[in-house]
Amino acid sequence: MFEAARVIELRLEQIALGRSTPTEMLLMATEKIDALQQARAIIIGGGDQRQVVEHYRKVVSANLVRLSEPTISRTNAPSRVETR
Repeated sequence: MFEAARVIELRLEQIALGRSTPTEMLLMATEKIDALQQARAIIIGGGDQRQVVEHYRKVVSANLVRLSEPTISRTNAPSRVETR
């Protein structure tokens, strides 16, 4: 998953350069909790591991697009990416 590694790189770069925001740093942590809850919901709903991975890829891809933009808004980082 190259995209996941790139998202991590971009976020760490922003932190190191002082360009990150408290909102983005909180989002990094809360995304993990949300991802677990979403995976659980997929499995409970009859889904399988493939569907969980597909969902994660959509979320990671959206993060990559957002973090790769030249001018990232410091106040409107999404709290959750809706994929349905």
